[in-house]
Amino acid sequence: MNQTIVGYGELLLRLSPIEHGNLIEQTASLKMEFAGAEANIIADLALLGHATSFTTALPNNPVGRSANQFLQKNGIKTHNIIWDEGRVGAYYIEHGTSIRGTRVTYDRANSSICNHPIRAEKWSTIFEKTSYFILTGITPSLSQICRDNIRIALPIAKEKGVKVVFDLNYRRTLWSTAAARTSFESILPFVDILIGNTGSAYDVFGIQTDKVEDYSSLEKASQQAAEQLEKLGNFEWIGMTLRLQKSANKHLLGGIIKKENYCFSKPIDVKVVDRLGGGDAFAAAMLHGIIRDWPLEEIVNFGTAAFGATQTIQGDINYLTEEELLSIASGNLKGYVKR
Repeated sequence: MNQTIVGYGELLLRLSPIEHGNLIEQTASLKMEFAGAEANIIADLALLGHATSFTTALPNNPVGRSANQFLQKNGIKTHNIIWDEGRVGAYYIEHGTSIRGTRVTYDRANSSICNHPIRAEKWSTIFEKTSYFILTGITPSLSQICRDNIRIALPIAKEKGVKVVFDLNYRRTLWSTAAARTSFESILPFVDILIGNTGSAYDVFGIQTDKVEDYSSLEKASQQAAEQLEKLGNFEWIGMTLRLQKSANKHLLGGIIKKENYCFSKPIDVKVVDRLGGGDAFAAAMLHGIIRDWPLEEIVNFGTAAFGATQTIQGDINYLTEEELLSIASGNLKGYVKR
């Protein structure tokens, strides 16, 4: 029986103008979807064929039940969801183009996940037959209860031999850098696989790198940041996403993975359709490659292919198959028609 990959975090209602690229002020209709950093990673892994489960809290109302159906539709087990009479957090996304950047507006304060303690006994049950625990820096920002849940969960995960995957994922609008650093420093001793980028390394830990002027200098700066992050824990793996932004929808994307040595991906030039979900896709694809025991070069190029491909799809989820991603990773980037 396959062991399960477990995620803990918030599943949000994602609302965006029906006309892709429009502003909230000019639209009368919103498209309703669901997303969230940990949920995105778990969904991407489920779609790649892994057994997954998601732990969160949802209200027992039509919106909460729809969120639960979203998870189940993507092959994620939801038996550890906590049900209450609260609310689903939401965010509004206005997709940028050309010189206008993408904008996200949160409406997630006091959502259901913020108010539910999870006792040690429950975490012990959740981690039965579990291989990996997916967590990002967004969840501890939500409430003291969420931080306490993580504090209780991590030692139990380690006791049971569960590998912890942590994406730094700092969000400036949710909490201060000082609060994030304190929280992250308590999490990092338990982390086996760390994922981040130069921005989160600087924002949270003040890690300075050489100036970025082109893709080559971005690679150098990302390795410098990874080398400093490496000192903060005893990580088996470190993954870094690279994004050189030429405009709102023209990006050069790449990745770095560190096991014993550093391995750099081939960069991919992408016309961005939807800015969100790319880093989550990289994290999921990286873990997929680790589980499959692929060579380091194959893992980093597969991760970058998932990173880039997800930016070409509306929504946060990467629906491409392993075969399609491997094709992109091998250099098939011209987007030929398949018939």
